[in-house]
Amino acid sequence: MIKIEYYNSYDILDIHYEGGYKNWFWLNVDVKKPNYVITRDAVENSNGESVNTFLKWEKQYSFVVFCLEPLADALTTITMHDNVWITFDNGYTAKAKDFLVDLDWQSIDNVAKVTVTFVTKSYNVNGLMAAGCV
Repeated sequence: MIKIEYYNSYDILDIHYEGGYKNWFWLNVDVKKPNYVITRDAVENSNGESVNTFLKWEKQYSFVVFCLEPLADALTTITMHDNVWITFDNGYTAKAKDFLVDLDWQSIDNVAKVTVTFVTKSYNVNGLMAAGCV
């Protein structure tokens, strides 16, 4: 079970967020073990060795839920908000980045298979610091 809380720093979707309004709901899903996504940019030096110029490390979670259209609407509109917080069943709360929703309508009327991925932590390393990394 997770809690998803989302809101915006300015008004969108005809919702007065500047007044302090926040959306939130509990969702009974099993969040999968995280994937660790590493992005590298590198150049080749005069010795033919690859030297990093940029590294990005991300901790990415995902879950799948079968739901009706109103919940599919809510999940897909989360991507338009600049504040998304996930509280896991162990009580850990993290700001989510790159909240992505993939929706696949099923043969059963109004039921969608929704796959959600989000990043809770990311770190960037540039320049000489990146060059020193393996």
